[in-house]
Amino acid sequence: MDKVSFRKKQIDIMEEFMKSDQAQKEINEVYLKLFDDSGFKAAKSIGITLSMGSEIPTFPIIKECWDLGKEVYIPKTFKDYSMTFVQYTKDTELETSSFGVREPKNYQTDVLNPPELIIAPGLAFSEDKKARLGFGAGYYDRYLAQYPTKTVALALSRQYYLQTQWPVFVLDKPIDQIISVAKDA
Repeated sequence: MDKVSFRKKQIDIMEEFMKSDQAQKEINEVYLKLFDDSGFKAAKSIGITLSMGSEIPTFPIIKECWDLGKEVYIPKTFKDYSMTFVQYTKDTELETSSFGVREPKNYQTDVLNPPELIIAPGLAFSEDKKARLGFGAGYYDRYLAQYPTKTVALALSRQYYLQTQWPVFVLDKPIDQIISVAKDA
């Protein structure tokens, strides 16, 4: 199946799944696994998106980072499909991008490229190739090509595949680690 078709199918699957009690149970389990992960514990700076729609809510992760004294950085994207990570605090002023993502309004200061650990967003992840199916714009793949750093993905059961179900291209950057409740099954 081509990426565009698989992405659309995956969006539908996740929108439906996120309404279920099972999704909330899995989200809580994934949080606990992340917070217990040695790479997460060791990282002093975390790159993460502000979640939206049918994504795993990221604010509980951000709050845990702040409680642990970690610096949190969120992406600011640009028209040329590049992005940078800007420090996020309780006082950060946000604006909505053309993709509907909340981003820092001011991005000239408090930039860190790359954060020690990036929690990469995505629609689907595969164990065999550590592949990540993003939302189609290629921001993370371009960023990771320029700023290699440790990456982790959080995958609910409906996002986790043992075998990659979509085409993976040379520009697609693999994820270092996938944290998923599906791995326990």
